[in-house]
Amino acid sequence: MRGGRQRKAVLGASLVGGSGELLDFLVPLWAGAALGATPTQIGLLVGVELAVSFVARALAGRASDTYERTRVAALGAALYAASCAVYAVAPNVGVAFVAAVVGGVGGPLLWVSVRAVVAEALEDDAEAFARLTSAVAFASWFFWFPAMYLLPLLDFFGVFTALAVTCAIGAIGLLLAPRVATADRTAPRPLRRDVLRLRPLLGAVMLMAVAEGGIGLLLLLHLQASFGLEIYQIALVYLPGGIAMTVLPRPLHRLSRRWGRRATYAGACLASAICFAGLAVAPGPVAVAVLWVLASAGWAALAPLQEAVVAEACEDRVGRGMSLLGNAALVGATVGVMAGGALYEAFSWAWACLALGLVAGGTAVLGPRALRAMGVPDQPSGVVDATPGRSADGT
Repeated sequence: MRGGRQRKAVLGASLVGGSGELLDFLVPLWAGAALGATPTQIGLLVGVELAVSFVARALAGRASDTYERTRVAALGAALYAASCAVYAVAPNVGVAFVAAVVGGVGGPLLWVSVRAVVAEALEDDAEAFARLTSAVAFASWFFWFPAMYLLPLLDFFGVFTALAVTCAIGAIGLLLAPRVATADRTAPRPLRRDVLRLRPLLGAVMLMAVAEGGIGLLLLLHLQASFGLEIYQIALVYLPGGIAMTVLPRPLHRLSRRWGRRATYAGACLASAICFAGLAVAPGPVAVAVLWVLASAGWAALAPLQEAVVAEACEDRVGRGMSLLGNAALVGATVGVMAGGALYEAFSWAWACLALGLVAGGTAVLGPRALRAMGVPDQPSGVVDATPGRSADGT
């Protein structure tokens, strides 16, 4: 039963996650092209969803630790489907803000709960979070190309409607996931205790998110302005990185069992730092795509590692831990986007990339120190391969 529960949770999250990645890219373009929104209004539209998401994540953590997690995740997926549907029919910017608020609530309910469900399997499947990362990454780039092809044919209305249907299917899948008998998770525990426990890691996560958010914005601007690429061409530049995020999480998790978590954390951060610095001198889109694979490999190692550490550290308050982890990344990414834009405008592409590369490099020191300060085991626990008949050491 538990295996089916994890599979349905991952499938539902993948359907919504792939839709969400596409929605984040299309909404600003749609708001300007279809609604005639000003740049200020577009910025506010994105900012409102981020702000609501930040506030709602605490609620999502509490709900995930109190109620049946797959049902909470299904509610989040349903709200995300409703958000896509409202975007599809929105006649003006005011209604678009309603969609942003609904999506800002739905996203945390889904992701915090799904990650808490996946954490339930860690004892039996040490690669559970790596599987989640792979599945969501696959959905993200798999959805991208049909959407880019269909956009001229269906317009934004058709694409948003298709995304709403996809998210609704994900919600149904989550509703059909088996329930499990859970222990009482309602006993109060001070938030301060979990914040202090996770504080070293949250700082490292926030700093890396600053670098990731900044470079994400800068790269998009650079591909458009310096190389004059169209949307589908930009998608092709990102494709190799998306494939890397799909295939590498599980092999890199096994590598972390050999090297240890701290060494893996440092190596992943250094890979991102090298990528960001290398982008400063990349001569063309092909070189950018190659370097982006390096950064994606780093993220493929980091994301499952961080989630597993939080799950182990928070024990019966996994939902709260995942909400704190998500908010740390959200705050860092917001700061990074603002800082990246300012660096790009004040200096140059090259200097901005080097600065963000230094930030990412700093996390190669802070991350391992955080894991040591938290006292989590350097070697991941659990069974590497969940194939029946194998023992914990894979024999």
